[in-house]
This record gives sequence, C-alpha cells and structure tokens, in this order.
Amino acid sequence: MKIHKLAIDGGNPVRSSFLQYGKQSISENDIRSVENTLRSNFLTSGPAVEEFEGKISEYCDSEYSVSLSSGTTALHALYKSIGLEEDDEVIIPSITFASTATSVLFCGARPVFTEIDPETLLIDTKDIDRKISSRTKLIVGVDYAGQMADYEEINNIRNLHNEKIYIFADAAHSFGALQSNNKSGNVADATTFSFHPVKGITTAEGGAVSTNDLNIYKKIKKIRNHGISLDFNKRDDNLTWEYDIDELGFNYRLSDLHASLGLSQIQSIGEKIDRRKKIADKYDLAIDDIEGLSSLRTIEKNKHAHHIYVVKIDLERFTVDRSIIFRALRAENIGVNVHYIPLYNLKVFSHLGYNKSNFPVTNDTYERILTLPIWPDMLESDIQSVVDALIKVLSFYRK
Repeated sequence: MKIHKLAIDGGNPVRSSFLQYGKQSISENDIRSVENTLRSNFLTSGPAVEEFEGKISEYCDSEYSVSLSSGTTALHALYKSIGLEEDDEVIIPSITFASTATSVLFCGARPVFTEIDPETLLIDTKDIDRKISSRTKLIVGVDYAGQMADYEEINNIRNLHNEKIYIFADAAHSFGALQSNNKSGNVADATTFSFHPVKGITTAEGGAVSTNDLNIYKKIKKIRNHGISLDFNKRDDNLTWEYDIDELGFNYRLSDLHASLGLSQIQSIGEKIDRRKKIADKYDLAIDDIEGLSSLRTIEKNKHAHHIYVVKIDLERFTVDRSIIFRALRAENIGVNVHYIPLYNLKVFSHLGYNKSNFPVTNDTYERILTLPIWPDMLESDIQSVVDALIKVLSFYRK
C-alpha cells in the first residue's frame, strides 16, 4: 500500500476544510418556532417552557419534567433537591464531564470516583459495590456516548446495601436511548439531560430533570426560581404581589426562546437518532477493517442514541501515542476529540487525594480513546473523509 505524506509533515490533508466532531442540526421549522416566540408576548418563563416540559415527560414516559438553563444547572438543582450536603458521598464514574462532580462540590459533599468498564466506558458496577459506605447518599450512573449505564445492576447493588441511597442518571449523552425498552429519563430516581448544540436535541443552551418523584419535582421548581415559594402565575391567579423565599435558590430558568427551539427539535428526535445510527454503522464497518482500532461495546439490552462515536487505539501496534495520532488527524482537517479527561486528573479535585494509580483501568483506557465526528447533517463524503484519514494516519504510524 502506498503511504502518503501526512499533512502534519507537510503533505496534503485529506480534507480542504475542517470537519467538526459535533454540530447542531437546525431546520426551517426550528427557525420558525423561535421566530414565533420572538413575536409573542413571552421571552422567558412562558407557555413554551411549560409545553416543552410536557413534551419531555411525554417522550420519556415520566411523570414530571423541569427545564433548566443547562445540563450543569440541572445537576446542581437535582443534587440540592435531595438535601445533599457536607459529609455525604456521591459515587461517580471517573470518566465524565467535570460538572457531574463539581456540582457535588457546590453542595459541600464529596465525590467518590470509580473505575470504568474498558469496553463501554460506563461506570464499573463492581467498583460501585466496593465504594459504597455509610456516607453514600447517591450513585450517579453516567450514560456515555449514547448508551445508558446498567441501571438494573446499579439498583441491585443499591438494594444490597441501603435502599435509601438515591440513583440518578446523568443522561447528557442519552436522550432518546432505551434500556430493556425503558426510555432514558424513566429508569433512575431522576435523570438530567443537556440540550447543548452537539447533543441529541438542542435548545442552544439548556437542560432538564425528568423524574417520577413529586417531591424532587417540587423542590427543583423552587430551586430554579430563587427559592420563591409562589410562582408568578399563581400570584397572578391569586391577585397578589406577595411571595416568600424560604430557602436559597438560583436563577436556573430556561427561557421561552430556548424552549421554543426545543419544542421544534424534539419533534425530529427519531430522525436524528436514525441518521446518527447510519453514520455509526458505516464507522463500524470501516473500523472492522482497520488494524489496531476498535469501537466500544453496546450492552445487549441497550438501544444506543449515538451521541458521540468513540474508538479505542491498540497502542501496542503503533510507534506513537494517542496525542501524536490526535494531532495528525487534526492536521488532516478531521475534528477528532477526547471524551473525557479523567476527573482525578483535574486540579479542582486534587484535594480528594486521588491519583492515576488508584484507577489503572480508567487510566489505561483514557490513553487509548478518540472521538470521531458524528452529527445528523454529515454528508457521505464527510464520513468517507474520516475513514480515509484514519487509514492514512494509522498506516503511517503502524509498526
């Protein structure tokens, strides 16, 4: 096989323009929905928010949903809703975006990190069993890449130790996913979603909590609105200006403008997931033929939402490490990424006393992972350029 000079060494790149790893998919219906809100009487906390929350619950088969200003504020408000505080411990996988754990710190509690399953990058349920203590108040089963953590097994472990421990799902990656025919948003005690532009659906910025727990629902509605005990609509209905604040809260509200985009986006979630799956299937076929590269395993009972597409590099087959391969692919104009830096490597968690030696499986896996571009509006030529770049770069560095 002829090996072409890499772009990083002065050769011609596979693509003439840069291909992002993720991107929003915006339709004319989305634009019209936002325009209609701009022409309405409400820009924030109006009818679009309430309707969007109803659509989330309807889609997830959950009793209640509360929209918030981001996936991060959804996590923080949810943690606050159960009274998470100092001396409480929260079990979290060591590979997730930082806000899963920083939101624990904001509550004064302690994140307890676990190993991950190297084949799925989901939380290692056996390590949950080892890490549960008398202080454990919550287990967060982070969904990764588009598939759900094994909540059935997490629930079994919880029940063996203490049925009062909460189980939450950080489902920023899994809106639209299924586990044993149960929808993401209806398998844990409560679930958080993110609607960032690269997610399954977007509100530009935004998030939500889905739950069947009425107390959690009521608490979050209060927390997102400064802790006010009587919302604006009820004050209008009661012909009063009076309200009380009986606990600390925040302005974590989603606006009608954002919600109107979400209302339009959620109508096409099925089409978006189908398109992501087709792209993932094409990657699967290509990667089967690329020596030294493998895709993540999907748990048999899971239906994937394909939020991101992650591959593992068999580094022993190459002369360089992941960082060189990353840079070489970027030079070919392929927007590869890495999801995520292990939490124990971030300075904000250094006071917890963790280091790489505590997580040998996670650390080894992290050194090998790479995220490939995937988003609904990718062209067939985009997909092929990713495959071509992988073959070009890996062929050059293969032993």
